[in-house]
Amino acid sequence: MPLYEYFCEDCQKEFTLLQTTDVNKEGTECSECGSNNTRHQFSSFAAKIQGKPLADLQKPATLDDFPNKDIFKIPPARHISEL
Repeated sequence: MPLYEYFCEDCQKEFTLLQTTDVNKEGTECSECGSNNTRHQFSSFAAKIQGKPLADLQKPATLDDFPNKDIFKIPPARHISEL
């Protein structure tokens, strides 16, 4: 579930809530004073990408690093004038 940031117009405080993506952002109550006079704020996000450690990415790629090695057997493309 994503974190959403809000601003309360009544108490002038910013707060963050962990909510589902289908929640009604207009009806969100302030976590400080309980008011419904809140405004959804746009904020940045962070993503975690699973994969090889950075140390493994420092070496040059070899044929063994690719799952489909037959792709390198395709002849190079030729221009129509070469046909």
